[in-house]
Amino acid sequence: MDRDNEDLRGRGLLAGVGLTSSATLMLQVSLTRIFSVSLWYHLAFMVVSIAFLGFGASGTFLMLAPKAKALSLRPTLAKSTFALSIAVFLSYWCSNRIPFDPARFMWDPYQWLYLMAYYGVLAVPFFFAGLTLALVYTHKARHVGRIYAWDLVGAGLGCLAILWIYAQVGEATAVVTVSVVAGVASLAFWPKGWKMNLVRGMWLGLLCLLMAAKPGIARLQISPYKALMVALRYPGARLLDTRWDGAGRLDVIESGGVRFAPGLSLEFQGGLPDQVGLCVDAGNLNAATRFSGDTEDLRFAEFLPASLAYVLTEPRDVLVMEPMGGLDILIAHYHGARKIVTTHGSPLVLHAMKGFLGGFSGYLYENYATPVQEQARSFLLRTPMSFDVIQLPLTDSAGAVSSGLYGLSEDYTLTVEAFKTYLGALKPEGTLTVTQYLLPPPRHEIRLAGLACAALEAMGITHPERHLGAIRSWGAFTLVVKRSPFEPEDIHRMKAFCRGRRFDLVYYPNMPRAEANRYNRFPSPLYYDMIQKVLDPHEREAFYKAYLFDVGPVTDDRPFFYHNFRMDKVVPLYRAVGKKWQLFLEGGYLVHLIFFQALLISVVLIALPLKKTGLGSSSWFLLYFGLIGIAFMLTEICLIQRFILFLARPAYAFSVVLFSVLLASGLGSYYSKKFLQKPATLVITPVLILAYAVCLDRLLSLAIGWPPWMRYGASFFLILPLGFTMGMFFPVGIRTLSRCFDGAIPWAWSVNGCASVAGAVLAAVLAVSHGFTTVLCAAALAYSLALGILLVQNLAHHGYKDNA
Repeated sequence: MDRDNEDLRGRGLLAGVGLTSSATLMLQVSLTRIFSVSLWYHLAFMVVSIAFLGFGASGTFLMLAPKAKALSLRPTLAKSTFALSIAVFLSYWCSNRIPFDPARFMWDPYQWLYLMAYYGVLAVPFFFAGLTLALVYTHKARHVGRIYAWDLVGAGLGCLAILWIYAQVGEATAVVTVSVVAGVASLAFWPKGWKMNLVRGMWLGLLCLLMAAKPGIARLQISPYKALMVALRYPGARLLDTRWDGAGRLDVIESGGVRFAPGLSLEFQGGLPDQVGLCVDAGNLNAATRFSGDTEDLRFAEFLPASLAYVLTEPRDVLVMEPMGGLDILIAHYHGARKIVTTHGSPLVLHAMKGFLGGFSGYLYENYATPVQEQARSFLLRTPMSFDVIQLPLTDSAGAVSSGLYGLSEDYTLTVEAFKTYLGALKPEGTLTVTQYLLPPPRHEIRLAGLACAALEAMGITHPERHLGAIRSWGAFTLVVKRSPFEPEDIHRMKAFCRGRRFDLVYYPNMPRAEANRYNRFPSPLYYDMIQKVLDPHEREAFYKAYLFDVGPVTDDRPFFYHNFRMDKVVPLYRAVGKKWQLFLEGGYLVHLIFFQALLISVVLIALPLKKTGLGSSSWFLLYFGLIGIAFMLTEICLIQRFILFLARPAYAFSVVLFSVLLASGLGSYYSKKFLQKPATLVITPVLILAYAVCLDRLLSLAIGWPPWMRYGASFFLILPLGFTMGMFFPVGIRTLSRCFDGAIPWAWSVNGCASVAGAVLAAVLAVSHGFTTVLCAAALAYSLALGILLVQNLAHHGYKDNA
């Protein structure tokens, strides 16, 4: 074996490592985006997380089949990466034909078998990627610093590349591109052998042909229960356009199923203007409305609950967040707004509305609104503007929200800190208005009231109940929050607005219970009763504690507005819904199932080599590599979350932070050899993590007003010190292990890969339950324990040398 006798001659080996790592991360991101479209967000997280355990399985395989380690290194690496190239495309093609659909769980028992098939098929390419890298680390342990640096930098470049590729060519062609990158890695490892080159050339040629032709066999199959497919089943429905960017996919459709006027009063007797549907990731159905410039065409706007704010406040300056197809711009225009500013976290819909839908919609974003391409909070934190009305429109599909499919999706527009920002940007008589679908049992509607109350109290307002009002129609709930207290004239206008449209009053200051629940009746005025308890400081905490759902206010540290299910109320809730388990397929519950699946599979993979090797005095490495795998993922995920507001768009935060962490860790790995004899210096890592947990948000708030390019640079330099030290733990551990038990390096690789998956899922579990600060503290603890193990092992090694 040439493990330690051959230097890293040439750049082929290192380039191959970088390309393999790049292809792996590109595949992981691609599959997450693909399954977000074809299935749902939280199920994409589950499928890809479990499939990535194939990475760890490769180390277990090498421990159980030691002859594989004795093969000639370069040709073996070339074959394994060529197998990776083939497996990437075939796993996508096969998974696209497995009839797995989570919507069918409740009546089709075979869906569990299809889910297992998904796991198995998608784990194959990750297995070959892991096998390639494990072989390199096993054979070249003394060069681990440089190899791991190329590994991490390649992954970082891959995360940037795939988002750009996805925006250019879409999901299916992006997967084919990953296959090409893996094929090039095979050539980098071993460009020799005419037979091998002939096969590789034919395969790469076929992939290029697929990229150019885009045949039907590569087309993504979307669940028939997603909003896009439901709308396309209407007679005469047709798909007008499909486009992508790094954050998602947009489909524009013409369908009889598109009728977007949330909560429209049944008193309205006219017809709606023509609308075309806008579907984000095949599931979030909104609409662009035809507008010729004649406000008479917008008379229906008077009959929408969202118009309440314009009855209470004269709308000179209006801010509309994420208006999608622009219905709320039309509402503001109809009510006489002089200036309308809109914010857009993703430019995908905005580009469509300003492009081929511009004429249809009356060029809304050119003639009637001033669009700002960043999230509302970062815009408001840096602008001197103030507004008469700030509007959070209803943009999520009722089906997704009602089923809890957004339970794992963070939403920084609906937190206590966000509401403080909005209220602070209002003029003295201004109004904040939020509309949600009315979805019994009460959850999101009650949480909205709690958020507003908590934000007002945090601003020093002693009687927040005097600043709130709420109404509901048959299908929508609208909350209004005024900067100043409600006056009698405001209440009179609100009551007249509801009476003329047969909307139900839910709350206004000192409202009698008898005025609630008059038109769209429930057995009792439950929304009124619950909001009264939320606004009463003496009853609030008892209500939050006793209610079956988590409806308390959420903060930036725990920004999961749509996560309402409580683990301590599982049994009472199960009984309350008639002992039906399907409810628990919601993201907040499913993340615990994912964690236990990952933990069980990881334990099996890690334990399999025990029979062959046994556990000796060198078993310390199992815990060490497990801890650093968990800690790295906990830290990485938290940093991405922390930078979302600062970088204005989630896709940018993901790209910039992941690239920065991986590049900085690569640099740390490259220089890690200098720290092998001084591992105690790595104590700076948990110290930095705790410092970031306390100080990072404050530092970012100081620079929120900087231009984008300066914020990107600041992000990199803020992440650099922590990423640099994090990158040292793996190579220092491998070098230490190679001195006493070099045959166990594949096992260490397996443990680290499995722990990384478990760490990613654990981050979601802890964040949903306790917040991201807790996640960072857990990461600091894991690194501290790992460092303690390393120090003990080094002391034992030096003691052995001294005795010898």
